[in-house]
Amino acid sequence: MMDEKKYTLWLDNYFFKPSFLQKCLALVLLPLSFIYAFCAILNTFFRKKVDFKRPIISVGNLSFGGNGKTPLCKAIAREFEGVFIVLRGYKRKSKGLVLVKKEDKILCDLSQSGDEAMEYAYEKSIKGVLVSEDRIKGIEKAFELGAKIVLLDDAFSKFHIKKMDILLQSSIKPYFNFTLPSGAYRLPKFYEKRADFIALEGRDFVRYSYTKENPKAILVTAIAKPFRLHEHFIKARACYFFKDHYEFKKEELENLLKKHHCDTLMLTFKDFVKVKDFGFKTQLIELNIELKSPLRQSLKTYIKEFEYALS
Repeated sequence: MMDEKKYTLWLDNYFFKPSFLQKCLALVLLPLSFIYAFCAILNTFFRKKVDFKRPIISVGNLSFGGNGKTPLCKAIAREFEGVFIVLRGYKRKSKGLVLVKKEDKILCDLSQSGDEAMEYAYEKSIKGVLVSEDRIKGIEKAFELGAKIVLLDDAFSKFHIKKMDILLQSSIKPYFNFTLPSGAYRLPKFYEKRADFIALEGRDFVRYSYTKENPKAILVTAIAKPFRLHEHFIKARACYFFKDHYEFKKEELENLLKKHHCDTLMLTFKDFVKVKDFGFKTQLIELNIELKSPLRQSLKTYIKEFEYALS
């Protein structure tokens, strides 16, 4: 567990506030970054363009690690009816296309869906959730099942799909403007010009979270950037951070509770879906996003274009 924690902290420091040695390592790895950037650029060309002539919205980011795509996607889904989510299903133990949710029914378990997809499945405003490495197949299936709008989680780089691209920009910038492995970017930074809307926290949406203080709880989380929960650290007796998408073990959580003489796990919903069947007493940290007018209006304008075309 400590190894996972140290690795996560080292990686965050390496990309965002590197030490002298980490800066030297980044510079040594620059040739690999140039090769990676070249391959990433090539991957955005020479693919057949696909136009579904229906509303498809993508929420993505350029940099490595979580920037809050899931809560933003959920906030967008609450603005419209008939929204289906299509995502890769990172860390799932299944392959191919899997229907996770349709209407009010969850149709598979966590191992088949992955944690993010299961979190979406519990959101009432979302009518369907599919995981698929091939986003084209996922989109086709979603519309076949009655989707009015398809929302893609983390598909900014899928430029062959005609869609509205919302690029989620963090206020915390990577130290170097390089692609992996010397920097945190998955595509060269100039690709942000291809976004239809760059969404910045504070300007385009407001993030807020809530939970009560509980001295009998330990805060346990496996999200990409646990510092986003900093205001809640003092509300629990102890805090433990695991790497993003970590698969919790019941015994290790039992041991942590016993160690601190606690009876409750304080969790985000993304973490909750992975431990809900363990039988522990849990307390949720509610994470929500409220869209501001420019972003909301931009989304509505995009959707109306299709309403006019189909009328």
